[in-house]
Amino acid sequence: MEHPGHRSRWIRWALFAAAVVTLVAVIDACKSVADNVLSSRQGAQETQNCISDCAHAANESLRVESDLHVTNVHACAGDSQCLATEEARHEAAVNAIQDQRKACQEACRHQGGGSGR
Repeated sequence: MEHPGHRSRWIRWALFAAAVVTLVAVIDACKSVADNVLSSRQGAQETQNCISDCAHAANESLRVESDLHVTNVHACAGDSQCLATEEARHEAAVNAIQDQRKACQEACRHQGGGSGR
């Protein structure tokens, strides 16, 4: 007979893997911004769009992570060790999403390679 906690752990890890795949797919959508000397307004708008896309992707990843966290907390069924482990996992996942948001937005600001000098 399978231990009841084994199944909930498997479900949590499957959901976590799905959240990570979603995060990677969404972050991969951040588009490059090419230098365009003659239309710097367009380049600035593209940069702003890229930054906005990064924020939207991170927010979607946070929603997925939040849903996973709620599911995992319910699956812990009040077990204090399970809850502590889940809290640590959730905090690490949120921090990773925020780090990816920052990296994505920073890449938007530096794409194109021109220095303007």
